[in-house]
Amino acid sequence: MIKEYKNHTNINNKINKIIHYLKIEDYESAINNIKNVMIEDLSSGKIHNLLGIYYEKKGDFNKARKHYRVANDLDPTFIAPMKNLERLVNFRYICSDKYIDYGGE
Repeated sequence: MIKEYKNHTNINNKINKIIHYLKIEDYESAINNIKNVMIEDLSSGKIHNLLGIYYEKKGDFNKARKHYRVANDLDPTFIAPMKNLERLVNFRYICSDKYIDYGGE
């Protein structure tokens, strides 16, 4: 139980670090950390949401949509990927940190 809590806390710390990297546009650090977290927990909706944000910011909207959908499938109660997907497919799409939902605490 304690080990599971520490692992969960460790992953959340890594997710917060990824959010920071995405916000400051350090995409190389962001993708490297995303890959490391995916090795630990591939079924995390949060990490797929962040991967979607990474691809969106890099201009690969098809991959962004794919990962937002995967994030939603993995955790339907996690609202951030649905907001991001809705924003991405909106006719008046705007890529701005003001509108991106990182799903952070």
